[in-house]
Amino acid sequence: MRLLAAVLGGFGLIVAAPACGQPSSVAQQFEAANEAYDRGRYGTAVEAYRAVLDAGHESAALYHNLGNAYVRLDRTGLAVWAYERGRRLRPGDPRLQHNLEYVRRRAELPRRGGAAGGLVALVVGWSPLLLFGIGMLAMCVGGLGAAVWDGPRRGGAWQGPAMRGLIGAGVLLVAVALATSYMQAQERRAVVVDKEATLRSAPTDTAPADTTLRSGVLVTHGAEREAWTRVQMRSRTGGWIPSGALAEI
Repeated sequence: MRLLAAVLGGFGLIVAAPACGQPSSVAQQFEAANEAYDRGRYGTAVEAYRAVLDAGHESAALYHNLGNAYVRLDRTGLAVWAYERGRRLRPGDPRLQHNLEYVRRRAELPRRGGAAGGLVALVVGWSPLLLFGIGMLAMCVGGLGAAVWDGPRRGGAWQGPAMRGLIGAGVLLVAVALATSYMQAQERRAVVVDKEATLRSAPTDTAPADTTLRSGVLVTHGAEREAWTRVQMRSRTGGWIPSGALAEI
């Protein structure tokens, strides 16, 4: 009974967090979606949550609730997509992690490959734009300080090294921002949202089929050709599947 309560408790809605700082109309849409969910109208709730996303507003809490609605509709792939999108905004959120693991266990999905690999795992959730802005600010402040306090006669012996250190830190942050942006762009992940998708050796329906991917499986998003996408598995298995069967994270 305790395990059941813990599992069901993980699917409680987050009510207030996404509404903060958003227009009243968006907050009303979010509240309407939560109300529909509470009444068991999960399809209506999904439409309302997606309407908030279409309006250009997203948050980890919104994706959490959207994922819960997809779980109730037995849409495993879309639930995994929603939770993974939420984790990109808030990597350490325990509720998102809890629900994601529950969905994967229930659907008997492999847990490996659920997180970014290699160096990319270190920069998941980082904001390259924020890092770049802080770095540029540090460089500007350091440059201005070096120009105003020119040597020990103007501002003391410590000013010169301090300003040079600030400029150096700014350069480093800008470099980290560019590297982070590059690594995140290379690691384009997607999730299979159809009930199943056939992996083929070429981007055509007549190409030999390799294997079938189940809903909720994570892949690395690669090249696109017309209505097909090249994907790669963690096991190094690769192939082409219809683009409509995927949702990019």
